[in-house]
Amino acid sequence: MSKSTCTVTINGKKIKANVGDTLIDAGLGGRLVLPHDCCSGQCETCRVRVLSGQVDDLGTREKNSVLGCLAVLEGDAEISYDPVPIVKTIKGTVESIRKIKEDYLEVRVRTARTVTWLPGQYLRATFAGYPARDYSPTTPLNLDAEQDVIVFHIKVYPNSIVSSKLGNQIDKGHAVKLRGPFGNGFLRRQPEPIVLTSTGTGFAPIWSIAVAASMGQPNRDIRMIVGSRTRDGLYMRDAIRWLKNRGISITLTASDGDNETVLTARPYELLGELSSDHIVYSAGAPSHVDATRDVARQAGATFYADPFFVAEESKGLLTLANSLLRKAKTPFASAAAS
Repeated sequence: MSKSTCTVTINGKKIKANVGDTLIDAGLGGRLVLPHDCCSGQCETCRVRVLSGQVDDLGTREKNSVLGCLAVLEGDAEISYDPVPIVKTIKGTVESIRKIKEDYLEVRVRTARTVTWLPGQYLRATFAGYPARDYSPTTPLNLDAEQDVIVFHIKVYPNSIVSSKLGNQIDKGHAVKLRGPFGNGFLRRQPEPIVLTSTGTGFAPIWSIAVAASMGQPNRDIRMIVGSRTRDGLYMRDAIRWLKNRGISITLTASDGDNETVLTARPYELLGELSSDHIVYSAGAPSHVDATRDVARQAGATFYADPFFVAEESKGLLTLANSLLRKAKTPFASAAAS
């Protein structure tokens, strides 16, 4: 018979917990807050590494990591997670809204205080009078970064609650609240080669990761695959040129590509040979992220991602549906995960 209490060690701190507690709840019981956001198994913010012990991953395992909001203790265990900036709420105002390309905007928000975030994380932005939306802060496409200015790439969807209002009802001077940062798909300083994949405005976090990795680890092997539904959605050509000039291998793909400068395959089909030494980052539509995750899993590569949701009104339903799907999965097992 399982004992009702156990000890979980989190980043070196021993905490008394109950068998059956989620890892997040166990941490909270010991006044230690694991990074988290949605608590429904979708956002990946709470992904932690299981170093030893008895943890039921409830189908969330990837290599030696599980989701802290769903995985539960079955006995004594030790886990760890990467230090991340503290979640804060900071006020700001819209400084500018600029069209990058048709239906794609660059929105700059000047903040009252510095917002600390890691390349690849996301923030929850609430424009006054409108519901909150999650966007990834990014490096400006022309690299003209300013202190206390947050840059977002936002695709405009007709008749959407928020994005369609940008540039008209929401314009320069509009009040904004930013909360975060959140997410698990942020850059870690690791020596292994990295593969970066994106679709649509998922390029925003991937671009920030590429810039930081290229400038901070210039000798690191970096490869990028940038996809879009159509070539018109490849709004980041100037950024691509900058990266190529730094020796980064970049493949562009779109459904209407010419199979010369722009291919037509799906991004996950272009990942090439992966091994357990590769670090794969992915951002964009959930279908793209899931397909990339599957390929990375099969190769035993380490995978990080924070999926984007296209339909603004559908986010809550998608989160719930994906949570239920996670709970229904059987635990993933492979040689790499053992």
